[in-house]
Amino acid sequence: MRKLFFLLIFFPFYSCNNDSKLVTPPEVKDTAAIKPKKDSAAAYYHQFNDSSLENRITAAIMKLSFIKKADAYIDSFSNHAHGMAFMLDSLDKAESEIYVQAGYNGDTRFETYYHFYVNPKTLEIKVLDVVNDKKLTVKEFLKSQKQ
Repeated sequence: MRKLFFLLIFFPFYSCNNDSKLVTPPEVKDTAAIKPKKDSAAAYYHQFNDSSLENRITAAIMKLSFIKKADAYIDSFSNHAHGMAFMLDSLDKAESEIYVQAGYNGDTRFETYYHFYVNPKTLEIKVLDVVNDKKLTVKEFLKSQKQ
């Protein structure tokens, strides 16, 4: 009976302390070898191929009244450091329009305010109504915003 008592009391402690599979993590001696992760947002932004077309598209969008208001709003809360920013997608051969996102380019993310589709030949601008998932002309979009 004593042996059984001894085994029941001390065996769990003995088996836990006699674990040879315990692995200690390796020590890092050179902290300069640990590099911080790169900002993934920097890789997110697409470089547009045609800068003259990009300038014409962004100039056409900046003429819109609601974009001027959004630009003034961004300028006011950023202490005149930022304005309206654009992300343009390159033109696919199958597509006849260039997709443009307009919004605020913050330190941590791009906040999209508007989605546009622009015809590169005629510079006709369509606004994406995200609620109804429809492309609207600028006049239709402004009319829908007044309702």
